[in-house]
Amino acid sequence: MPADRVKDYGAFNELPKPAAPAAQVVGSIGSVSAVSGLTVTGNERNISKEKEALDLGYSKDYITSRGGINSQGYFNDTPLSGQLSAEEQKQVRLPNGNTDTIAMAKILQDKKRVELKGQGLSDADIEKKLTSEWGDLYSATSGSNVGGFDASGKPVTGGQYDAQGKFVGGGTSGSGLPGSNIDKLTKDAYALIEDTFNSYGLSELASVIKGYMLAGLGAEQAKLQIKQEPIYKARFKGNELRLASGLNALSEAEYLNMEDTYSQVMNQYGLGDYFGKTSTARQPKLAEIIGGDISPLELKSRVSTVVDRVNNADPAIKAQLKEFYPGITETDLVKYFLDPKQTLPQLQEKVTSAEIGAAATAQGLNTNMTSASDLAKYGIDRATAIKGYSTIGGLLPEAQKLSSIYGEAGIDYTQTTAEQEVFKGNASAERKRKQLAALETAQFSGSAGVGTAGLSTTYLRKSSSGGQF
Repeated sequence: MPADRVKDYGAFNELPKPAAPAAQVVGSIGSVSAVSGLTVTGNERNISKEKEALDLGYSKDYITSRGGINSQGYFNDTPLSGQLSAEEQKQVRLPNGNTDTIAMAKILQDKKRVELKGQGLSDADIEKKLTSEWGDLYSATSGSNVGGFDASGKPVTGGQYDAQGKFVGGGTSGSGLPGSNIDKLTKDAYALIEDTFNSYGLSELASVIKGYMLAGLGAEQAKLQIKQEPIYKARFKGNELRLASGLNALSEAEYLNMEDTYSQVMNQYGLGDYFGKTSTARQPKLAEIIGGDISPLELKSRVSTVVDRVNNADPAIKAQLKEFYPGITETDLVKYFLDPKQTLPQLQEKVTSAEIGAAATAQGLNTNMTSASDLAKYGIDRATAIKGYSTIGGLLPEAQKLSSIYGEAGIDYTQTTAEQEVFKGNASAERKRKQLAALETAQFSGSAGVGTAGLSTTYLRKSSSGGQF
């Protein structure tokens, strides 16, 4: 490995790609290629696998430049001896979903052996070459024992795993495995990989990548493979949720930056520990926000809505909110407002409805979710509601009294009528009020000593839109 490529490997960038010698391919039937006696799935392009790669951030041009991706998830310029069939991929999966990289290395070494045999190398030269590149994979392995890495990431020979795929010991660290003769540049690459993952809090993935490198996977193939590991999926669960919803996955850098930005927003509102005090506790909760496609700007709007307009506002607003929407409890208002199932416009409308309802009750008037929500949809905000209900509180008692007195006229002026006039400028509602005032004026116009300026209907005769609201 050239010195100037060491850092690239650790960062999962492109390495010089090994090209399969033309002499290897001796025939092709459908999507199956025969390679010197070795049969593997070959050069077809798989739409589903290529979509997965697009979701992981690869461009169409890059995928095409690699010959596309086949049904096994390999770029088609990967030598056939470096590919695992679907059945072989099942064989190297441990019960817990992790990859047994040593079992993978054995299969790939056997394929390489067949390839070299087809090139005319002697058995002695083949074994010498394989041992030099891979180490002795078989000498200390038998029965149920499999090679792998221990809990600290050290390679072991003859180690055992339990039914869940957890390493339980039984091997010798650092001997008889591929990598025994590893060169310094590759070891330096390992160190760079570990530093990179440690900086992202992903030290547990370093040994997995080491295993890929020891198994002979190319850098780009490792980049695809790592995203299938349970450890990776758990760390970036938000991407799994995004893909399930038909959204694109974020790059690791974008994902981690999103987490940091979310935390900064929560700190601004005094909720720094809301998602948890440790990174382990925070990650699954942040994954739900990322998976719900809530941007940092939207997160800030949601938190601002619940903190500034509910928690830190008039207690009557919070009480009204819970009365209108029983599903919103005192226990965790923030959680309700961060639920991706609730859109920001829906949440803001609910709060506005509560503000309108609180403005009505402050004037001793009735309110309900339906009318308050209707006014919120119409565009009435808290300030407008406070002013409007002050006007309604002044004119409604007299209007209702006259409605009762002149019931035979069939003019019914209710709070709903007043809301239609005051908030929506409804002409029909305004006419009802003026008709009641006219009936009262006519009733008293012939009475001695009583002028229109002294009538009890003076307030009703004023237009609610003419300086009242």
